[in-house]
Amino acid sequence: MKLTRLIQLGLVTSTSLCLTGALSSCTSGDDSPSADPPGTPTSSAGNSSLAQAGAQTGPLGGGGSSSVAQAGSGSGSVTAGTASTSGGVSAEGGVSSGAGTTSSGGAVSAPCTNLPPNNGDTCVHAVQYGWCTQTWLGQSCQEACGKCSNGTAGTSSGGSSSAGSGSGGSGGSASGGNNSAGSGNLGGFGGGGGQPPVIDGGTQGWASRYWDCCKPECGWKEKVPSGSTPVQSCNQADQSLGANYTQASACDGGQNGAYMCGNFGPWAVSDTLAYGFAAVNMGSGYCGKCYQLEFSGSSHTAANDPGSQSLKGKTMIVQAINTGGVDGTQFDILIPGGGVGANNACSAQWSGVDLGEQYGGFYLACQKAHSFDYASSRSCAAQKCQSAFANKPDFLAGCNFFVNWLGAPDNPNLVFKETTCPAAITQLSGLKR
Repeated sequence: MKLTRLIQLGLVTSTSLCLTGALSSCTSGDDSPSADPPGTPTSSAGNSSLAQAGAQTGPLGGGGSSSVAQAGSGSGSVTAGTASTSGGVSAEGGVSSGAGTTSSGGAVSAPCTNLPPNNGDTCVHAVQYGWCTQTWLGQSCQEACGKCSNGTAGTSSGGSSSAGSGSGGSGGSASGGNNSAGSGNLGGFGGGGGQPPVIDGGTQGWASRYWDCCKPECGWKEKVPSGSTPVQSCNQADQSLGANYTQASACDGGQNGAYMCGNFGPWAVSDTLAYGFAAVNMGSGYCGKCYQLEFSGSSHTAANDPGSQSLKGKTMIVQAINTGGVDGTQFDILIPGGGVGANNACSAQWSGVDLGEQYGGFYLACQKAHSFDYASSRSCAAQKCQSAFANKPDFLAGCNFFVNWLGAPDNPNLVFKETTCPAAITQLSGLKR
């Protein structure tokens, strides 16, 4: 089993976790990490594209047109029943033509939608995992969770009214019209809801960063649970090796070996939620488990770290796909440019690229060059991301994530707890327990 060079920068007093925009491996300390050098997780990443919530057809609140239900002609007063809205569009109760008084529809119920959760998962899982009763789900998955029924309105007396037309009569029931909104593209992770539920309890931990380009430990069939598919790996050109799970790691086999795929860098789901992959040290049977990480706003290695402070209130969900010489409460997050750690296949894959510090990568190199000034070091790291990965969009996106969404933190502290893996993560890695 290959030690995943855990880019633990934890013990360096002035070290920083180099997670700038590109999540550059930022674990650093004095010139060397105070903990055992992180082992390099063997790496194999599937070459699947980022799973994002795709186009959704159906009632999206506010879309489509609403039709007005009119009551038929007749004498007497018409009282419209309670109307419900379909797809966020309200159906009004009938208008009476002829003699008598007119009353508009009663109370309008909440929009009945089935927007996916903001964590990138599905409404099917929202029901299966019991999220329907959790407040963070917001207005997502209302129909799937049985919180509403599309198109049904209350009863009315004085005539039945249906969308667009109505016939006179007495004692009929009013149907609020089936106003389905037009189809729309959510363009990512839209819909109601926000953060996953706040961790109740949990364990104190911290995060570092690394990217050694090696095939991950969970890329071998014998390492994953029975019946599970291993994580895919890529060749030197960052092309998926598909179902070839026997190819030796590039950390052992040179240029012809298997590498970590470039799209295994972290990505933002929203301003406060992101997904990614990590190396952990949590015993056997860890492959494919997911953990929710809630950042506390402080650093494991540096006092008053602006990067860690900017992370407070943000959450990541990561899947464990590698292991190595990391602490039992440490998450070594995969970030291109984050430092190669104990193993290095990046020199073979990215010929001529300055990899920065072995433990800490681009960001730590920038910190040392700029006397650990936060703003200057962060800007420097962003420039290194662009220089190294200008023609490698997947690697560039992961590198910039450290600088931007993570805010270039220095080994941030966090609270963690095992959680259900979002579909967006398992679809990318191919590994589902």
